[in-house]
Amino acid sequence: MPELRPFRGIRYNQEAVGDISLVVTPPYDVISQEERDFYYNRHPYNVIRLILNRKSRTDKDENAPYKRAAEFFSRWFAQRILIRDSIPGIYIYRQRYILESEYKECTGLVARVRLEEFGNSGILPHEEIMPKPFKDRMKLLEKTMASFDLVHSLYSDPEEKLKEPILGEMERFPICQFQTKDGIAHDIWLVNDENFIRKVIRFFKKKKLYIADGHHRYQTALEYSKRILQSGTGQGEDDPRHFIAMMIVEMENPGLSVLPVHRVVLKREIIEHEALIRLLERWFYVSEVEVPRGARSGQVYHLLNLLKKTGEEAKAFGVFLHEPDKFLLLVWRQENDPERVVEGEYSNLYKNLDVTVLHKVVFEKALGIPGDRDSVEKNIMFTRDPLEAVKKVESGSASIVFFLNPTKIEQVRELADKGERMPQKSTYFYPKPFSGVIMSKITEW
Repeated sequence: MPELRPFRGIRYNQEAVGDISLVVTPPYDVISQEERDFYYNRHPYNVIRLILNRKSRTDKDENAPYKRAAEFFSRWFAQRILIRDSIPGIYIYRQRYILESEYKECTGLVARVRLEEFGNSGILPHEEIMPKPFKDRMKLLEKTMASFDLVHSLYSDPEEKLKEPILGEMERFPICQFQTKDGIAHDIWLVNDENFIRKVIRFFKKKKLYIADGHHRYQTALEYSKRILQSGTGQGEDDPRHFIAMMIVEMENPGLSVLPVHRVVLKREIIEHEALIRLLERWFYVSEVEVPRGARSGQVYHLLNLLKKTGEEAKAFGVFLHEPDKFLLLVWRQENDPERVVEGEYSNLYKNLDVTVLHKVVFEKALGIPGDRDSVEKNIMFTRDPLEAVKKVESGSASIVFFLNPTKIEQVRELADKGERMPQKSTYFYPKPFSGVIMSKITEW
Protein backbone atom coordinates (compact mmCIF):
# COMPACT_ATOMS: atom_id res chain seq x y z
CA MET A 1 0.00 0.00 0.00
CA PRO A 2 1.16 3.63 -0.51
CA GLU A 3 3.92 4.82 1.81
CA LEU A 4 3.89 8.56 2.58
CA ARG A 5 6.66 10.65 4.12
CA PRO A 6 6.86 14.27 5.30
CA PHE A 7 9.53 16.42 3.64
CA ARG A 8 11.04 19.90 3.56
CA GLY A 9 9.55 21.59 0.55
CA ILE A 10 11.31 24.29 -1.46
CA ARG A 11 9.20 27.39 -2.05
CA TYR A 12 9.60 30.86 -3.46
CA ASN A 13 10.86 33.44 -0.96
CA GLN A 14 8.08 36.01 -0.98
CA GLU A 15 10.40 38.68 0.38
CA ALA A 16 12.56 38.23 -2.73
CA VAL A 17 9.96 37.82 -5.49
CA GLY A 18 6.91 39.67 -4.15
CA ASP A 19 3.65 38.36 -5.59
CA ILE A 20 3.89 34.54 -5.79
CA SER A 21 1.31 34.45 -8.58
CA LEU A 22 3.88 36.03 -10.91
CA VAL A 23 6.38 33.18 -10.58
CA VAL A 24 4.20 30.02 -10.69
CA THR A 25 2.54 28.35 -13.70
CA PRO A 26 0.15 25.52 -14.54
CA PRO A 27 1.82 22.13 -15.21
CA TYR A 28 4.19 22.06 -18.19
CA ASP A 29 1.99 19.83 -20.34
CA VAL A 30 -0.91 22.30 -20.53
CA ILE A 31 1.25 25.30 -21.46
CA SER A 32 1.22 26.34 -25.13
CA GLN A 33 4.14 27.98 -26.94
CA GLU A 34 2.44 31.37 -26.63
CA GLU A 35 1.79 30.84 -22.92
CA ARG A 36 5.42 29.86 -22.36
CA ASP A 37 6.51 33.19 -23.85
CA PHE A 38 3.97 34.97 -21.63
CA TYR A 39 5.34 33.39 -18.47
CA TYR A 40 8.94 34.08 -19.55
CA ASN A 41 8.11 37.77 -19.82
CA ARG A 42 6.01 37.90 -16.67
CA HIS A 43 8.82 37.68 -14.11
CA PRO A 44 12.59 36.99 -14.29
CA TYR A 45 12.24 34.26 -11.65
CA ASN A 46 9.19 32.55 -13.13
CA VAL A 47 9.31 28.75 -12.78
CA ILE A 48 8.83 28.43 -16.56
CA ARG A 49 12.63 28.75 -16.80
CA LEU A 50 12.89 25.53 -14.80
CA ILE A 51 10.09 23.40 -16.24
CA LEU A 52 10.14 24.52 -19.92
CA ASN A 53 13.41 26.32 -20.56
CA ARG A 54 13.52 27.77 -24.08
CA LYS A 55 16.11 26.90 -26.69
CA SER A 56 18.54 29.66 -27.57
CA ARG A 57 19.80 30.44 -31.06
CA THR A 58 23.31 29.90 -29.80
CA ASP A 59 22.61 26.45 -28.34
CA LYS A 60 24.85 23.83 -29.93
CA ASP A 61 23.85 21.08 -27.51
CA GLU A 62 20.27 19.77 -27.57
CA ASN A 63 20.52 19.36 -23.81
CA ALA A 64 21.34 23.05 -23.29
CA PRO A 65 17.82 24.04 -22.10
CA TYR A 66 17.92 21.34 -19.42
CA LYS A 67 21.40 22.42 -18.30
CA ARG A 68 20.22 26.03 -18.20
CA ALA A 69 17.24 25.03 -16.04
CA ALA A 70 19.65 23.34 -13.60
CA GLU A 71 21.82 26.47 -13.51
CA PHE A 72 18.82 28.69 -12.77
CA PHE A 73 17.67 26.37 -9.99
CA SER A 74 21.10 26.23 -8.36
CA ARG A 75 21.60 29.99 -8.64
CA TRP A 76 18.16 30.89 -7.32
CA PHE A 77 18.60 28.57 -4.36
CA ALA A 78 21.99 30.08 -3.56
CA GLN A 79 20.52 33.59 -3.84
CA ARG A 80 17.59 32.65 -1.58
CA ILE A 81 15.08 33.32 -4.31
CA LEU A 82 14.06 29.77 -3.40
CA ILE A 83 14.14 28.65 0.23
CA ARG A 84 13.62 25.30 1.91
CA ASP A 85 11.33 24.87 4.90
CA SER A 86 13.38 24.08 7.99
CA ILE A 87 11.20 21.28 9.44
CA PRO A 88 9.74 18.33 7.49
CA GLY A 89 5.98 18.24 7.26
CA ILE A 90 2.93 17.39 5.21
CA TYR A 91 1.41 20.29 3.31
CA ILE A 92 -2.25 21.13 2.81
CA TYR A 93 -2.97 22.76 -0.55
CA ARG A 94 -6.39 24.33 -1.15
CA GLN A 95 -7.61 25.81 -4.42
CA ARG A 96 -10.74 27.98 -4.50
CA TYR A 97 -12.37 28.80 -7.82
CA ILE A 98 -15.58 29.44 -9.74
CA LEU A 99 -16.64 27.09 -12.52
CA GLU A 100 -19.82 27.68 -14.53
CA SER A 101 -20.94 30.26 -11.93
CA GLU A 102 -20.50 27.79 -9.05
CA TYR A 103 -18.03 28.40 -6.20
CA LYS A 104 -15.85 25.37 -5.41
CA GLU A 105 -13.02 24.39 -3.08
CA CYS A 106 -10.59 21.55 -3.74
CA THR A 107 -8.19 20.56 -0.95
CA GLY A 108 -5.36 18.05 -1.07
CA LEU A 109 -2.43 16.78 0.98
CA VAL A 110 1.14 17.12 -0.30
CA ALA A 111 3.69 14.50 0.76
CA ARG A 112 6.47 12.38 -0.69
CA VAL A 113 5.20 8.94 -1.76
CA ARG A 114 7.35 5.87 -2.34
CA LEU A 115 7.74 5.02 -6.03
CA GLU A 116 6.52 1.55 -6.93
CA GLU A 117 5.57 -0.26 -10.10
CA PHE A 118 1.95 0.46 -10.93
CA GLY A 119 -0.35 -1.94 -9.12
CA ASN A 120 2.28 -3.37 -6.78
CA SER A 121 1.70 -0.83 -4.02
CA GLY A 122 -1.81 0.39 -4.65
CA ILE A 123 -0.69 3.20 -6.97
CA LEU A 124 -2.66 2.95 -10.19
CA PRO A 125 -2.54 4.84 -13.52
CA HIS A 126 -5.57 5.58 -15.67
CA GLU A 127 -4.05 6.83 -18.96
CA GLU A 128 -1.40 5.75 -21.45
CA ILE A 129 1.84 7.74 -21.58
CA MET A 130 3.58 9.05 -24.71
CA PRO A 131 7.30 8.45 -25.44
CA LYS A 132 8.23 12.06 -26.29
CA PRO A 133 7.15 13.68 -22.97
CA PHE A 134 8.78 10.81 -21.05
CA LYS A 135 12.19 11.50 -22.66
CA ASP A 136 11.79 15.23 -22.08
CA ARG A 137 11.02 14.87 -18.36
CA MET A 138 13.86 12.36 -17.90
CA LYS A 139 16.41 14.82 -19.31
CA LEU A 140 15.10 17.54 -17.00
CA LEU A 141 15.26 15.26 -13.97
CA GLU A 142 18.79 14.09 -14.75
CA LYS A 143 20.13 17.64 -15.13
CA THR A 144 18.30 19.35 -12.26
CA MET A 145 17.92 16.50 -9.74
CA ALA A 146 14.79 18.29 -8.63
CA SER A 147 11.00 18.17 -8.80
CA PHE A 148 9.34 21.48 -9.61
CA ASP A 149 5.72 20.33 -9.57
CA LEU A 150 3.44 17.74 -8.00
CA VAL A 151 2.00 14.52 -9.35
CA HIS A 152 -1.78 14.82 -8.89
CA SER A 153 -3.37 11.70 -7.41
CA LEU A 154 -6.74 10.72 -5.94
CA TYR A 155 -7.89 8.64 -3.00
CA SER A 156 -11.28 7.56 -1.70
CA ASP A 157 -12.54 8.53 1.75
CA PRO A 158 -16.34 8.10 1.73
CA GLU A 159 -16.38 7.97 5.53
CA GLU A 160 -14.47 11.30 5.66
CA LYS A 161 -11.95 10.04 8.20
CA LEU A 162 -9.41 12.69 7.22
CA LYS A 163 -11.87 15.56 6.87
CA GLU A 164 -11.85 16.76 10.47
CA PRO A 165 -8.06 16.48 10.99
CA ILE A 166 -7.45 18.46 7.78
CA LEU A 167 -10.05 21.12 8.62
CA GLY A 168 -8.56 21.43 12.10
CA GLU A 169 -5.13 22.26 10.68
CA MET A 170 -6.66 24.75 8.24
CA GLU A 171 -7.91 26.88 11.11
CA ARG A 172 -4.40 28.31 11.35
CA PHE A 173 -3.22 31.07 9.00
CA PRO A 174 -1.68 29.71 5.76
CA ILE A 175 2.05 30.05 5.14
CA CYS A 176 1.35 31.18 1.59
CA GLN A 177 -1.62 32.69 -0.27
CA PHE A 178 -1.95 34.04 -3.80
CA GLN A 179 -4.39 34.22 -6.71
CA THR A 180 -3.40 33.27 -10.25
CA LYS A 181 -4.57 35.01 -13.41
CA ASP A 182 -7.20 32.32 -14.05
CA GLY A 183 -9.01 33.41 -10.87
CA ILE A 184 -7.95 30.43 -8.73
CA ALA A 185 -7.06 31.32 -5.13
CA HIS A 186 -4.25 29.14 -3.70
CA ASP A 187 -3.73 28.57 0.05
CA ILE A 188 -0.85 26.52 1.52
CA TRP A 189 -0.42 25.18 5.07
CA LEU A 190 2.61 23.32 6.42
CA VAL A 191 1.75 20.79 9.15
CA ASN A 192 4.59 19.59 11.41
CA ASP A 193 2.35 18.06 14.10
CA GLU A 194 3.53 14.48 14.66
CA ASN A 195 0.06 13.18 15.56
CA PHE A 196 -1.39 14.54 12.31
CA ILE A 197 1.49 13.11 10.25
CA ARG A 198 1.17 9.66 11.90
CA LYS A 199 -2.59 9.66 11.30
CA VAL A 200 -2.16 10.50 7.61
CA ILE A 201 0.58 7.91 7.06
CA ARG A 202 -1.46 5.21 8.82
CA PHE A 203 -4.61 6.12 6.83
CA PHE A 204 -2.95 5.75 3.43
CA LYS A 205 -1.40 2.38 4.22
CA LYS A 206 -4.87 0.93 3.62
CA LYS A 207 -5.70 2.97 0.53
CA LYS A 208 -5.14 3.05 -3.23
CA LEU A 209 -3.86 6.11 -5.04
CA TYR A 210 -5.08 6.84 -8.56
CA ILE A 211 -2.85 9.03 -10.71
CA ALA A 212 -4.97 11.87 -12.08
CA ASP A 213 -2.23 13.98 -13.70
CA GLY A 214 1.49 13.43 -13.96
CA HIS A 215 1.76 9.93 -15.44
CA HIS A 216 4.91 10.92 -17.35
CA ARG A 217 6.50 12.54 -14.29
CA TYR A 218 5.70 9.50 -12.14
CA GLN A 219 7.04 7.06 -14.75
CA THR A 220 10.18 9.17 -15.16
CA ALA A 221 10.86 9.24 -11.42
CA LEU A 222 10.18 5.50 -11.16
CA GLU A 223 12.62 4.71 -13.96
CA TYR A 224 15.27 6.88 -12.32
CA SER A 225 14.66 5.15 -8.97
CA LYS A 226 15.15 1.76 -10.63
CA ARG A 227 18.46 2.93 -12.10
CA ILE A 228 19.66 3.87 -8.61
CA LEU A 229 18.72 0.43 -7.31
CA GLN A 230 20.44 -1.35 -10.22
CA SER A 231 23.61 0.71 -9.87
CA GLY A 232 23.97 -0.08 -6.18
CA THR A 233 24.78 3.58 -5.46
CA GLY A 234 21.67 4.26 -3.38
CA GLN A 235 21.33 4.88 0.32
CA GLY A 236 18.97 2.01 1.03
CA GLU A 237 15.17 2.01 1.18
CA ASP A 238 15.06 5.49 2.70
CA ASP A 239 16.93 7.08 -0.20
CA PRO A 240 14.78 10.13 -1.10
CA ARG A 241 15.24 9.32 -4.80
CA HIS A 242 12.82 6.43 -4.28
CA PHE A 243 10.00 8.90 -3.46
CA ILE A 244 8.06 11.51 -5.42
CA ALA A 245 6.12 14.58 -4.31
CA MET A 246 2.35 14.22 -4.76
CA MET A 247 -0.75 16.26 -4.17
CA ILE A 248 -3.38 13.77 -3.01
CA VAL A 249 -7.04 14.76 -3.33
CA GLU A 250 -10.16 12.98 -2.11
CA MET A 251 -12.08 11.84 -5.20
CA GLU A 252 -15.43 12.37 -3.44
CA ASN A 253 -14.52 16.03 -2.95
CA PRO A 254 -17.24 18.11 -4.67
CA GLY A 255 -14.61 20.69 -5.51
CA LEU A 256 -12.77 18.27 -7.81
CA SER A 257 -13.94 18.74 -11.40
CA VAL A 258 -13.34 16.56 -14.46
CA LEU A 259 -13.52 18.46 -17.74
CA PRO A 260 -13.51 17.17 -21.33
CA VAL A 261 -10.55 17.25 -23.72
CA HIS A 262 -11.68 17.87 -27.30
CA ARG A 263 -10.10 16.35 -30.42
CA VAL A 264 -9.01 18.24 -33.55
CA VAL A 265 -8.28 16.24 -36.71
CA LEU A 266 -5.30 18.00 -38.27
CA LYS A 267 -4.91 18.87 -41.96
CA ARG A 268 -4.62 15.64 -43.92
CA GLU A 269 -6.09 13.80 -46.86
CA ILE A 270 -9.63 13.21 -45.65
CA ILE A 271 -12.86 12.10 -47.21
CA GLU A 272 -15.41 14.63 -48.40
CA HIS A 273 -17.78 15.83 -45.67
CA GLU A 274 -20.98 14.39 -47.09
CA ALA A 275 -19.30 11.02 -47.55
CA LEU A 276 -18.08 11.18 -43.96
CA ILE A 277 -21.57 11.89 -42.71
CA ARG A 278 -22.93 8.91 -44.63
CA LEU A 279 -20.26 6.74 -43.03
CA LEU A 280 -21.03 8.02 -39.54
CA GLU A 281 -24.73 7.32 -40.01
CA ARG A 282 -23.85 3.66 -39.78
CA TRP A 283 -23.23 4.12 -36.05
CA PHE A 284 -24.84 7.47 -35.19
CA TYR A 285 -27.90 9.57 -35.72
CA VAL A 286 -26.39 12.64 -37.39
CA SER A 287 -28.24 15.95 -37.20
CA GLU A 288 -27.21 19.46 -38.14
CA VAL A 289 -27.47 21.89 -35.24
CA GLU A 290 -28.95 25.32 -35.84
CA VAL A 291 -26.76 27.74 -33.92
CA PRO A 292 -27.61 31.38 -33.11
CA ARG A 293 -26.33 34.14 -35.32
CA GLY A 294 -23.50 36.29 -34.05
CA ALA A 295 -20.22 35.49 -32.32
CA ARG A 296 -18.61 32.13 -32.95
CA SER A 297 -18.18 31.67 -29.19
CA GLY A 298 -21.95 31.76 -28.69
CA GLN A 299 -22.43 29.17 -31.42
CA VAL A 300 -19.83 26.84 -29.92
CA TYR A 301 -21.27 27.03 -26.42
CA HIS A 302 -24.77 26.48 -27.79
CA LEU A 303 -23.51 23.19 -29.23
CA LEU A 304 -21.70 22.27 -26.01
CA ASN A 305 -24.83 22.86 -23.93
CA LEU A 306 -26.83 20.67 -26.30
CA LEU A 307 -24.12 18.02 -26.13
CA LYS A 308 -24.19 18.06 -22.34
CA LYS A 309 -27.96 17.57 -22.21
CA THR A 310 -27.91 14.84 -24.86
CA GLY A 311 -25.05 13.06 -23.09
CA GLU A 312 -27.19 12.54 -20.01
CA GLU A 313 -29.32 10.05 -21.95
CA ALA A 314 -27.04 8.72 -24.71
CA LYS A 315 -23.50 8.58 -26.02
CA ALA A 316 -23.01 11.76 -28.06
CA PHE A 317 -20.39 13.97 -29.74
CA GLY A 318 -20.42 17.45 -31.21
CA VAL A 319 -18.75 18.18 -34.55
CA PHE A 320 -17.60 21.32 -36.35
CA LEU A 321 -16.85 21.25 -40.07
CA HIS A 322 -15.59 24.15 -42.17
CA GLU A 323 -16.49 25.11 -45.76
CA PRO A 324 -19.35 25.16 -45.38
CA ASP A 325 -19.56 25.83 -41.65
CA LYS A 326 -21.57 23.08 -40.02
CA PHE A 327 -22.23 22.13 -36.44
CA LEU A 328 -23.36 18.53 -36.08
CA LEU A 329 -24.59 16.36 -33.23
CA LEU A 330 -23.76 12.65 -33.31
CA VAL A 331 -25.94 10.41 -31.13
CA TRP A 332 -25.09 6.71 -30.82
CA ARG A 333 -27.68 4.40 -32.34
CA GLN A 334 -29.15 2.21 -29.63
CA GLU A 335 -29.20 -0.84 -31.91
CA ASN A 336 -25.39 -0.70 -32.01
CA ASP A 337 -23.64 -2.41 -29.10
CA PRO A 338 -20.23 -0.79 -28.32
CA GLU A 339 -19.13 -4.10 -26.86
CA ARG A 340 -19.51 -5.61 -30.32
CA VAL A 341 -18.50 -2.65 -32.49
CA VAL A 342 -15.30 -1.81 -30.59
CA GLU A 343 -12.77 -4.48 -31.43
CA GLY A 344 -9.96 -5.68 -29.19
CA GLU A 345 -9.35 -7.35 -25.86
CA TYR A 346 -10.91 -4.70 -23.67
CA SER A 347 -13.43 -4.79 -20.84
CA ASN A 348 -17.03 -3.80 -21.52
CA LEU A 349 -16.50 -0.73 -19.35
CA TYR A 350 -13.60 0.38 -21.55
CA LYS A 351 -15.56 -0.22 -24.75
CA ASN A 352 -18.44 1.89 -23.49
CA LEU A 353 -16.36 4.99 -22.77
CA ASP A 354 -17.17 7.95 -25.00
CA VAL A 355 -13.48 8.50 -25.71
CA THR A 356 -13.05 4.84 -26.70
CA VAL A 357 -15.96 4.99 -29.16
CA LEU A 358 -14.57 8.19 -30.67
CA HIS A 359 -11.10 6.75 -31.17
CA LYS A 360 -11.97 3.16 -32.11
CA VAL A 361 -15.06 3.83 -34.23
CA VAL A 362 -14.86 7.38 -35.60
CA PHE A 363 -11.11 7.83 -35.95
CA GLU A 364 -10.07 4.29 -36.85
CA LYS A 365 -13.08 2.99 -38.77
CA ALA A 366 -14.54 6.16 -40.35
CA LEU A 367 -11.45 8.34 -40.83
CA GLY A 368 -8.86 5.59 -41.21
CA ILE A 369 -6.50 6.99 -38.55
CA PRO A 370 -4.57 4.07 -37.04
CA GLY A 371 -4.69 3.75 -33.26
CA ASP A 372 -0.93 3.53 -32.70
CA ARG A 373 0.75 6.34 -30.76
CA ASP A 374 2.69 7.81 -33.69
CA SER A 375 -0.42 8.07 -35.88
CA VAL A 376 -2.45 9.65 -33.09
CA GLU A 377 0.27 12.21 -32.33
CA LYS A 378 0.61 13.04 -36.04
CA ASN A 379 -3.09 13.38 -36.83
CA ILE A 380 -4.88 14.45 -33.65
CA MET A 381 -4.50 17.58 -31.54
CA PHE A 382 -5.92 17.60 -28.02
CA THR A 383 -7.27 20.80 -26.47
CA ARG A 384 -9.37 21.92 -23.54
CA ASP A 385 -10.32 25.12 -25.34
CA PRO A 386 -13.29 24.63 -27.70
CA LEU A 387 -12.72 28.01 -29.38
CA GLU A 388 -9.07 27.19 -30.04
CA ALA A 389 -10.24 23.97 -31.69
CA VAL A 390 -12.67 25.80 -33.97
CA LYS A 391 -10.05 28.41 -34.91
CA LYS A 392 -7.70 25.62 -36.00
CA VAL A 393 -10.29 24.43 -38.49
CA GLU A 394 -11.19 27.93 -39.66
CA SER A 395 -7.51 28.69 -40.33
CA GLY A 396 -7.20 25.63 -42.56
CA SER A 397 -4.60 23.90 -40.34
CA ALA A 398 -7.17 21.29 -39.28
CA SER A 399 -10.22 19.69 -40.85
CA ILE A 400 -12.69 18.61 -38.13
CA VAL A 401 -13.36 19.19 -34.44
CA PHE A 402 -14.94 16.53 -32.25
CA PHE A 403 -16.35 17.77 -28.94
CA LEU A 404 -16.78 15.38 -26.00
CA ASN A 405 -18.55 15.27 -22.67
CA PRO A 406 -16.24 14.68 -19.66
CA THR A 407 -15.32 11.21 -18.45
CA LYS A 408 -16.92 10.36 -15.11
CA ILE A 409 -14.57 9.97 -12.17
CA GLU A 410 -16.24 6.64 -11.30
CA GLN A 411 -15.16 5.33 -14.71
CA VAL A 412 -11.58 6.42 -14.02
CA ARG A 413 -11.55 4.51 -10.76
CA GLU A 414 -13.20 1.35 -12.06
CA LEU A 415 -10.88 1.09 -15.06
CA ALA A 416 -7.79 1.69 -12.96
CA ASP A 417 -8.93 -1.05 -10.57
CA LYS A 418 -9.20 -3.39 -13.57
CA GLY A 419 -5.66 -2.54 -14.65
CA GLU A 420 -6.80 -0.87 -17.88
CA ARG A 421 -5.64 2.49 -19.16
CA MET A 422 -7.75 4.97 -21.09
CA PRO A 423 -6.55 6.55 -24.33
CA GLN A 424 -4.27 9.53 -23.75
CA LYS A 425 -5.92 12.81 -22.75
CA SER A 426 -9.17 11.13 -21.73
CA THR A 427 -9.55 13.37 -18.69
CA TYR A 428 -8.72 16.89 -17.58
CA PHE A 429 -8.83 17.17 -13.81
CA TYR A 430 -9.43 20.68 -12.57
CA PRO A 431 -7.99 22.56 -10.82
CA LYS A 432 -4.42 21.34 -11.21
CA PRO A 433 -1.67 21.92 -8.63
CA PHE A 434 0.59 24.66 -9.98
CA SER A 435 4.28 24.24 -10.77
CA GLY A 436 6.62 26.14 -8.46
CA VAL A 437 4.29 26.11 -5.45
CA ILE A 438 6.03 23.26 -3.56
CA MET A 439 9.30 21.96 -5.04
CA SER A 440 11.97 19.57 -3.79
CA LYS A 441 15.46 18.25 -4.38
CA ILE A 442 15.08 14.55 -5.12
CA THR A 443 18.34 13.77 -3.28
CA GLU A 444 17.24 15.36 0.00
CA TRP A 445 14.36 15.17 2.45
